[in-house]
Amino acid sequence: MSVRIAVVGGGSSMFVPGLIRRLLEIPCYRGAELRLMDIDERRVIVMRELGTQLAAAEGCELKITAGTDQRAALRDVDFAIVAISVGGMAAWETDIEIPAKYGVFMHIADSIGPGGIFRALRNTPVVASVVADLAELAPDAMVFNYTNPASANAIAMARAAGVRSVSLCSCSPLPFYRAWLADLAGVPEDEITIPLKVGSINHCTGIISLRLRDGRDAIPMIKQRSDEPIVRWAIETFGMVPYCWTHWLEFFPQLQRLEEPYSGRAQGLPVRYGQHVYDMAAQRERIASWERVASEWAADGKPHRIADLPHGPEDWGIVVADVMASVIEDRREVFVVNTINQGLVPNLPSSVAVEVPAVIGSEGVRPVGIGNLPPGLAAVLARHAMVEELTAEAATTGSRDLLRQAMTADPLLDATLEPAQIEALMTEMLAVNAAYLPRFG
Repeated sequence: MSVRIAVVGGGSSMFVPGLIRRLLEIPCYRGAELRLMDIDERRVIVMRELGTQLAAAEGCELKITAGTDQRAALRDVDFAIVAISVGGMAAWETDIEIPAKYGVFMHIADSIGPGGIFRALRNTPVVASVVADLAELAPDAMVFNYTNPASANAIAMARAAGVRSVSLCSCSPLPFYRAWLADLAGVPEDEITIPLKVGSINHCTGIISLRLRDGRDAIPMIKQRSDEPIVRWAIETFGMVPYCWTHWLEFFPQLQRLEEPYSGRAQGLPVRYGQHVYDMAAQRERIASWERVASEWAADGKPHRIADLPHGPEDWGIVVADVMASVIEDRREVFVVNTINQGLVPNLPSSVAVEVPAVIGSEGVRPVGIGNLPPGLAAVLARHAMVEELTAEAATTGSRDLLRQAMTADPLLDATLEPAQIEALMTEMLAVNAAYLPRFG
């Protein structure tokens, strides 16, 4: 079987090299076709040349093409992967700096709050367009989204009838890494049983139950050993072990406090619990370093091997090649996905997106229900999840009324600003993002 895979956002130097590495390592992709599509022709050609060189050096039959036409890339594919960032670092910078002028600070700003809302306004319509194109050009395909905010995008994708879709997250493989769990609990790796009771909503997810092979509860052991106050707090308060716990801070306004005064630039400022507001200068340099590697390899003509390819900070979390292999070979392996709730977490609204385990095989994705979340966490997250749903609807319709409601209901904005200030913030962010938001006129 010759597998056809399209990557929308295929010029990404952060995502594509790690994906190509795994495609070359997994035997079922021999003879596959990888179509890289991006609006930036220069970057996507560099990624094609890097991947082609790696495949040749490894003796792997992987045909890699590059282009700027989304529909051409998606026609008759078996799988589509979406990894985009409309507006890039410049837009992310405004997501941080404009709210800061109003006294609103988030250290990442990519999934909730005003930053997450406007990232959705930019990205979600594009993600939805991929699914709409697939419904026409490759209705049997599966689409995997890596674009933030994962929840809003999962909701928008699910509304395209007949196309199988989920959002993935680079945090979500953590609960299945025995070595990581063993280190948290302070036990040998072979004592760990992989938990199936894992879930919540994206970026505020945790391990609900974790037992050792002899039946002992490992969660109190993790609490006792952890040096991270948020990990201990989450266990004490909700009985859950948070993974990618730094994202949890943004879901609780009381945990978002600056450690130094704001004096006109939020990026780089220290916040509580050892974090700093993301600095786009550092992010740009990280991307530039990858582009230098890709460009040098593409230009020098040397036979670079997989072992020569540097590892990116999120390589370990890019499991989509393994997910697709589980479909191709009907492995029925378990991965954590973001999908529509529909009772998987009974004490969250049924129409919102949740992050839960799923068995993935040739028949597709079968999410696993995890039961109720701790009631206090459900009370907090139900509101966030409904704001994410409002955001997805606003993004795909261009409704200012729904956007206003989403921003008014957002817990961080609600805790920080008066209605008139929220309106002013919304107006300013719409103006700055106007080039990316045609639906909003």
